[in-house]
This record gives sequence, structure tokens and C-alpha cells, in this order.
Amino acid sequence: MALSKTFNTLHQQSTPLFIANCWDPLSALIIEQAGGQAVATTSWGMSNHQGYKDGEQLTFDHVLQTVSAILKVITIPLSVDIEAGYSTDQDQIIQHILKLAELGVAGINIEDKPSAQSSLRGIEAHQALLQAIKQALRHGGFEHFFINARCDLCLQPQWTEAALYERALAYQEAGCDGFFIPGLTEHTTIKRLTSLLLIPVNVMLLPGFNDKQMLIELGVKRISTGNALSDHVIAQQESATKKLLEESAVDFLFEQSVSTAWLSN
Repeated sequence: MALSKTFNTLHQQSTPLFIANCWDPLSALIIEQAGGQAVATTSWGMSNHQGYKDGEQLTFDHVLQTVSAILKVITIPLSVDIEAGYSTDQDQIIQHILKLAELGVAGINIEDKPSAQSSLRGIEAHQALLQAIKQALRHGGFEHFFINARCDLCLQPQWTEAALYERALAYQEAGCDGFFIPGLTEHTTIKRLTSLLLIPVNVMLLPGFNDKQMLIELGVKRISTGNALSDHVIAQQESATKKLLEESAVDFLFEQSVSTAWLSN
């Protein structure tokens, strides 16, 4: 409960909450020890590091096990990317979220595009889902649990500002605590969105869209790295492995030492 309150407060700072996304206990521990105020999972990274593609290929039970392991090694708030809820059934989605809340998770991201379809869920249907989730959390004693409503509109082939604002206002009315819009990079639209909404706006870093100071000026309250850190780590491992197998001198393997303070020390 205390971590949920802390997580909410972190979205009200004068400077945005910057979140580096994790995929397992070690990556989460590194983020905390590097000074992260909070951490969030990336479903893309969690899937990739288990050898799967993103898109609810992992089961929810697998996600739950990973989240439980992460919570054992960190003390900062954790938000979980639950994609579209790992179910098409509203009651099952709610049960998944309640299980996370009971574990001690501070919040979630939930998408408005079911993994099995290419289009977004209808506005009214998704608004009703968000309302039902919020009601169930309050009834369960998790009134401070942070619901970050992820809108995938800007990842669709075509979208309009009018449709974006309509969804943003509908999700806000449903009671969500934040509005997450990955793929949106247009400065004017972001500024209008942050002025329009009363809840924090969350954006995701992308190539050519990663100036923190610029995002502060646009009124953004939360910045996520998404899958960028995970992809960077995998790319580094791919490069190092190729060098290891192909080159005769492999001194590069010993150029850096691990500085993580292990909990078992």
C-alpha cells in the first residue's frame, strides 16, 4: 500500500518520473542500485529474455512468477506491463490485476489493443473495462494502485488527433491514473494532450525522440524507456558472443567488472 502511494506521488513531481524498464530480478536490481525511483517491467523484454516474441506468448502464471521474483530483490515501487490483460474475459483480467496487487505491485500498464487482433478495442468497451478494474481494486483495498491506461492509437497505420483526445478523455473519465501513449512524437499534440488531461501523461522514448528537457517543457509527467534498454542489452550480448566465437583474442571479456551489490552478500 505504501509503495502504491509513493508511486502516485512520483507522478506529481516538478520533473517527470523517468522509468527504466526491467525484465527480470537482476535488471530490476541494477535499476534500483543505479538510482531509479521506480521500475516497470517491459513485456517485450520479459518475453525476449525468455526466448519468446512479445504479444502474450508468455502465460500470466509465468509473468506472475517473474514479478514475484523481482519484488523479492527491490524496495522501490514496481509497475507491471500486463499487455492487454492476458485474457479476453473481463473477470479474468481483473483477477490477474488483483493477484499483482496482492503481491505488492504498485501499478500496471494495460493496453487497449487485444493481442489477438490488429485493431483497438472500442472506446466504450475499454472504458467499461477500466471502470470495472478500478472498482474491483477499490473494493479489494487497493485504492492507490496506479492504472496507467496505455493507448496504442499512435501505433496504428492511421490515426487522428480527434480520436486521440476522445480516447484520452474517456480513459480519464473511467478513473485511470495515467495515460500512456507510445508512438506519439509530435510536440504540438503532446502539449495539447498534457494541457487537456488532469492525469499524468506518459510517453515512450524512441530514436530521435529522447530529449528529457524537451519532454519536461511539453508537460509530460512520466517517461518510459520501453523495450530500448532490453534491446540494447541483447544487442550487446549478440555482439560480444560473435566476437568471442570468431576472434582469437578475447581480452574484451575482462575489460569491465560487475558492480552490482548482491543481496546474498
